[in-house]
Amino acid sequence: MGVRGAFHLLLVCLSPALLSAVRINGDGQEILYLAEGDNVRLGCPYILDPEDYGPNGLDIEWTQVNSDPSHRENVFLSYQDKRINHGNLPHLQQRVRFAASDPSQYDASITLSNLQVSDTATYECRVKKTTTATRRVIITVQARPAVPLCWSEGHFTHGNDVVLKCFANGGSPPLTYKWAKISGHTHPYRAGSYHSQHSFHSELSYQESFHSSISQVSGLNNGDLVLKDISYKDDGLYQCTVANHVGYSVCVVEVKVSDTRRIGIIIGAVLGSLLALGCLLVGIWGLVCCCCGGAGVGGGSRGPFGYGGGVGGGVGGGACGDLSNEIR
Repeated sequence: MGVRGAFHLLLVCLSPALLSAVRINGDGQEILYLAEGDNVRLGCPYILDPEDYGPNGLDIEWTQVNSDPSHRENVFLSYQDKRINHGNLPHLQQRVRFAASDPSQYDASITLSNLQVSDTATYECRVKKTTTATRRVIITVQARPAVPLCWSEGHFTHGNDVVLKCFANGGSPPLTYKWAKISGHTHPYRAGSYHSQHSFHSELSYQESFHSSISQVSGLNNGDLVLKDISYKDDGLYQCTVANHVGYSVCVVEVKVSDTRRIGIIIGAVLGSLLALGCLLVGIWGLVCCCCGGAGVGGGSRGPFGYGGGVGGGVGGGACGDLSNEIR
């Protein structure tokens, strides 16, 4: 056998020792955005080669990776010699545990409860047998946006410009604002904070009915929306959504435009009606006065039964006189 053949035989004999005895399932690194107060499972299932089966000699460590390599690693949970040990991070001791009751059964995953913003870090799972396998999970813990306030500035009069304001006083940045006009006259949500499984984007989404009346003006805050040259078509409910990676909150403001032209028409109609009624009353009063004054125009001679004779006297003293007497 030549030198080359002997070398190949040596590689074949050594190949089992060169293979990794421990392998962790899943990607080498995972990035998670989580909300404050949530619970999370950090996965670390692993596989052992047949010759390494059994808990003897198995070590599992979970550490918070320090960005400064000169500092000591923070081991906060471990499994060694069939015992579970909590490490040197007191603020995690009451909130972290192995997901499986026996981590030696090929699952080194952990559960971290009641997440805090201070838990933001890189976490590493390390499984050691004959060889060592690692997996990292990068966690960013954020506070959900606070319930925003919605209000308006400007007069809701036809042809005016108004600004719809939205502001959330709380929540981890970056915060994005989105306005939408709600169809119908009933608000489907109460103002509040909600969970979200998706990231929100800063693009504004609107119904076509008010695309042409919006305007983004430089110098305004992120949550400001300008409605230009408003009309009754802009009436309705406008919802502001404030979001970050871990949740969103909403509030609503109502727009109700008053049309000055309609008000003018109504006022003109009322005044016209009052003027017509006044003219009618003046006409009736003039007729009454005419009848009352005509009683003595006809003259006539005085007879035994009073005045009589003349044509005017007959008219004045007849129907008009009776009408005058009735009115009096």
